[in-house]
Amino acid sequence: MLTSFMLLAVLLPAPSAVLASAVAMPATLAAPIQQDETVRDFRKYFRRAKDTWERVEYIQALKGIEDPKVAQLLLPITHDEDSAVAAAAVEVLAALPTAASRAGLLLVVEKGKPKDDLPIVLQAAGVGPWPEFAELTRAHLSNKNPESRLWATVAAGRFGDTVALPTLADIAFNDKLAVCRVAAIEAIVLLGVGFEEVVGPALVACLDADELAVQSAACVALRTIRVRAAIAPLVDLLEHGEGRILSDVYPTLIELTDLQYLDNPKIWRSWWSRAEESYKLLSSAEIKSRRAARAKTNEIYVPSRQAATFAGVATPSHSMVFVIDVSGSMEQYVVDREVFRKLGFTRFEKIEVVRREVISAIESLESYVKFNIIAFASDTRHWRKKLSSANSLNKRSALDFVRKLKPIGGASSGAMAAAGLVGSAGVQKGRTNTFGALCEALGYDPAMSMGVGNPVSGSVKSSVDTVFFLSDGIPSEGLLVDPDDILNAITELNRFRRVVIHTVAIGDFQKDFMIDLARQNGGQYRDLGR
Repeated sequence: MLTSFMLLAVLLPAPSAVLASAVAMPATLAAPIQQDETVRDFRKYFRRAKDTWERVEYIQALKGIEDPKVAQLLLPITHDEDSAVAAAAVEVLAALPTAASRAGLLLVVEKGKPKDDLPIVLQAAGVGPWPEFAELTRAHLSNKNPESRLWATVAAGRFGDTVALPTLADIAFNDKLAVCRVAAIEAIVLLGVGFEEVVGPALVACLDADELAVQSAACVALRTIRVRAAIAPLVDLLEHGEGRILSDVYPTLIELTDLQYLDNPKIWRSWWSRAEESYKLLSSAEIKSRRAARAKTNEIYVPSRQAATFAGVATPSHSMVFVIDVSGSMEQYVVDREVFRKLGFTRFEKIEVVRREVISAIESLESYVKFNIIAFASDTRHWRKKLSSANSLNKRSALDFVRKLKPIGGASSGAMAAAGLVGSAGVQKGRTNTFGALCEALGYDPAMSMGVGNPVSGSVKSSVDTVFFLSDGIPSEGLLVDPDDILNAITELNRFRRVVIHTVAIGDFQKDFMIDLARQNGGQYRDLGR
């Protein structure tokens, strides 16, 4: 199984000169009296290795070794053109066990150069975390290089550096890049309890951000960093806001006030007009004592007004993609036919159940919604090249696209293959390329190894904010196949995008991946049945 860092290769720069950027480690560094034998063997054999996974294994053999030469050897490899190798080097750097073994990297942060190495060292320091880096890292919160600034921001939260909170609040409110603003908000969530006067105004101001990712991050953060000043703008958003942000506003109002109102903005407006002058925010302790009583009401909620619905999951999103599995297994029949018969189904192939759900969802879309459909098996097929408005003509075209979908490479293709007949190649085309389909839904090119460049590169091709992902089985094709690897990679790709991913399962298979994918990406999970 790939490690999470090997899936974070998307965050690493890739200079053309791989080994030329090695930082010179000072000769005065404390080192073991005798060079570690594993380090000696690494120097001897790594350059000879050509296979990716052999190189990765050699790198991982250095994990936990205290010799400062480990950092000296691995830092240039973090720029390797092979993203899996580069990510493995960052992973082992982050696991350096002692301050002495990291001392050379501390000099990179102190001097701010080599500039190509700095963001990688800051990233590793935050993951460590390496507390002795906190003070020097703080200076890079204002670094002009956006990638260095981003990872310094993430690291400040990981270090527990409350001294950095005023700067983090400024980044959250003023930074030009949405990814840096989101990272600052996430750091504030880790550090800001007890410092509400310092960070609260920035979070409230972010509710008016142009970028949905920033708005959403601030809205969610205010459930932890609770400030009275957030109530009025949240009520305004509930009343006048549009799109997916509405699904974040209501739970935040509940968390702040503990009121049991529904998501009707008129009710909240009427209450606030009466209560604004004298209202006192409940303390966290008071909220906690009442939580059991309101647990059922305070479940993750999606507003019902002006919401499209797919498989029982409603969303107010104005920008969504439906990702539909058409692999060979989708031609199979559901197991619990009687259950589906009671729901009105007369055909019991899984593809027919899914087809009806998708058709119903498309028919319910309002004209201001933009959407797309991606059908996938081993490869993907898009209804449109980009998001399209849900006007009458486009909806008609989309419905025709859905009605014509057929499973690829199912049992019939398997029988042809066994007989050696023409057309049996469909078996190979009918596998489940989950990673590729999810990457394309998020606007990334899965062909670019395991990522799309660093997170501030602006290489995202889509403005989608909600994905509905439907599948009937575990992944079996693509650059990544192991469900844990895919989960880690997609969640990291989506870390600063904050696209909501809802998952819908059908059929009899292990569904932990689908559940976790939704849970870790702000979505809901639905099981259509076996």
